[in-house]
Amino acid sequence: MIHSYLSTILMLSLSTACFLSSIRSAQAQDKKLTSEELIARHLDSIGTAEARSKASTRVASGETKFLARLGGSANVDGQAMMVSSGVKLRFGIKLPLNDYPGEDIAFDGAKAAAGLLPQGRRSQLSAFFSSQNLPLIEGLIGGTLSTAWPLLRMDKTQPKLDYRGLKKVDGRQFHEVGYRPRKGSGELKVSLFFDPETFRHVRTKYSYEIGAAIGTRENSNMNTESYYTLTEDFDDFLAVDGLTLPHKYKMQFSAEGRGASALLDWTVTIKKIDHNSKIDDLVFVIK
Repeated sequence: MIHSYLSTILMLSLSTACFLSSIRSAQAQDKKLTSEELIARHLDSIGTAEARSKASTRVASGETKFLARLGGSANVDGQAMMVSSGVKLRFGIKLPLNDYPGEDIAFDGAKAAAGLLPQGRRSQLSAFFSSQNLPLIEGLIGGTLSTAWPLLRMDKTQPKLDYRGLKKVDGRQFHEVGYRPRKGSGELKVSLFFDPETFRHVRTKYSYEIGAAIGTRENSNMNTESYYTLTEDFDDFLAVDGLTLPHKYKMQFSAEGRGASALLDWTVTIKKIDHNSKIDDLVFVIK
């Protein structure tokens, strides 16, 4: 009798504790953080201020898989490397394809550039960066894999941040922050997403659209809008030299509208990260 009574009390206590814990969790999630609080916790998730300041340059290299889900049929493996020094960045992908040997994008501290394919053509990703260079100029591309990450130097970049609360993405909740450069706004919309438990940066989404042009009977498809989206996802965070950095990096580009539709993936698995190597400034210039 007493044993049964104690068991009942224990079960009620556990249920109450779980219920209160869920309420506290919900209240904590409902609490709207300020952008400043979120960024401070995000920076702590990377490493201490001392560890962050010591990494003046970074070379991240690894393997990549390119998959054309729409607008092609490629499914190949290749190599990738991201080199950064302060605000400067160079990111290259090499693939074993004659008509599409890869990608090459860079920011030398003053000018953003995207490489050309054979015969002087641009890939769809290169055309995106040629049209929308804000991700390169602001240092957004590559997230915390790059020393150019703008949230590491808020005193200089001074972006306009808009904290939008918790948003569900692919079935998971993330803190969403709208990002705009200090000067100008442009047509490119940028959203940053952070894990609510670790405050690690796990996704960036860039999107813009081109309005419908005036069509004719002969070319009625000119009436359609065009939509472009580039998403970066970051995962597999590991410690390197006192910093917690992503070792899986995925870009997905999608286009739909008046031109040919496309859905392309580049998934990079980082195998090695080196800090504070001496890097010639010419590395960041695409010739």
